Amino acid sequence: MLAPFYRSFRRLLLSAGLLLGTQAAFAQASAALPHGYDFLTITIVKSPYKADCRMLLTPAFQGKTEVKLEEEFTLAADKYRENLHRNTLLLNQTLSDLSVAGWELVETHAAPEGPPPVATVTRYLLRKAKS
Repeated sequence: MLAPFYRSFRRLLLSAGLLLGTQAAFAQASAALPHGYDFLTITIVKSPYKADCRMLLTPAFQGKTEVKLEEEFTLAADKYRENLHRNTLLLNQTLSDLSVAGWELVETHAAPEGPPPVATVTRYLLRKAKS
């Protein structure tokens, strides 16, 4: 006669243990959540004026705040297409290095800036959980 009571009691204890374990795991996971993010912006400026293409890093990354890019004045000549290729490789390498350092790409935005002839500005917003 007591056997059904003991089975019910065991189930109750097991359920309570699982529930308490879940709450403890949740509390532990909540404590490990990041308390906000640090942000880093890469700004690529492509100017229609010669020798004025740059990559700006804010804040600095690996001690760099600005990297000069190759001129992309016109894509009509092979030289400029090669410059575009080198600039793209440099941007990809920078994004890769940032990824390895824990930064995550959140958003990209490109827009013309200033009066004609217009410069093109592309911004890459990255974030990393605060420690």
